[in-house]
Amino acid sequence: MQTDDFLEKLHIEDVEEVSYEFIKFDGHGNLNFFDSKVIDYKLAGLLTIFVSRFIITHELGHLLNGHCEYLNSKEQNNMQHIQMFEKDKSKNIQNVSSLDFRTLEMDADAFAATDNFKNLLLIYGKFEEMVDKDLNIEPIELFYWWSFAIRSNFLITQNILNDEEYRPDKKHLPSVARWVLILGSIVGIIDEGLYQVRYRSGDNKEKILEYIAKGFSFAEKQYNDRCYTNYNCLEETINNTDYNNYVTSIQKNWENLRIELSKYSRLPLYKSDNI
Repeated sequence: MQTDDFLEKLHIEDVEEVSYEFIKFDGHGNLNFFDSKVIDYKLAGLLTIFVSRFIITHELGHLLNGHCEYLNSKEQNNMQHIQMFEKDKSKNIQNVSSLDFRTLEMDADAFAATDNFKNLLLIYGKFEEMVDKDLNIEPIELFYWWSFAIRSNFLITQNILNDEEYRPDKKHLPSVARWVLILGSIVGIIDEGLYQVRYRSGDNKEKILEYIAKGFSFAEKQYNDRCYTNYNCLEETINNTDYNNYVTSIQKNWENLRIELSKYSRLPLYKSDNI
């Protein structure tokens, strides 16, 4: 799509499945050769890595923060297994409410966001060593493409979970709510100085957040254009009573659930001073 857009700006017609090549000089006068086919292929690989890491660390959050052992403790027959699929809803764990499930999902998302942002900062700081130059991107664009990848994944998989309604019986948050809470986690990481950010020349906190915002906005635009939808996570959550009530109840429930999880967790659990 980016190749098509680029060629259309050059007034080249019939751009479908057309590629281009070019030479670019870096700041030191060194010559680099680029091929759009290579860029497309490697960018797809980068997006896949971002999404895969988020999914894996989300599930690790369930394991390491004690969610699975907590759920096992609520099973009446105390079967020690990790329930991966809800094949028979009549056999769901009776002693765990839908609110508790949503709260656990929120915590797993926060765990993944925290890990992913740490990883982004590592790659950002060691960009020249760790990022393939064939991608032809700047270090700050890592935040853009990570945001694009994770928001796109939520948009693509939301129909599988059927998670777009704020209903009390839902075990997952709507994808827009999940994403806004993840954004909140990242802003909190930066504001609280959880990780030391070594900003590159010309970069700052505001610029990183700007690129994250551009990334998920681009993901929503592309999804909307292709699927005839109208997703806009900020408009759908700001001043939305359902969102505010849903999220506030989950955050309040976390403070109670955290105490129960502490006996099973392998890591320190997040404690909020302000909801």
